Amino acid sequence: MSQTPPAVTDELSARLLEALGPAALIELTAKVAFMNMSARMNVALGIHSDGFADACRLPPLEEPATTERSSRH
Repeated sequence: MSQTPPAVTDELSARLLEALGPAALIELTAKVAFMNMSARMNVALGIHSDGFADACRLPPLEEPATTERSSRH
């Protein structure tokens, strides 16, 4: 959901709806949307990670994408 463009499929939504029910699916969607907005705002404001993943020795999920647009801002 937070990828650009979003990668949520109808099949994934149906599986989540079946497993969680309508209210929980709406709550999950709202939480993911809020966290995505927060992360994008932090990037725009130059707010960096506190390094919690490093302290837990977790590898990064993936390298940040570098685009012409993101390198200008």
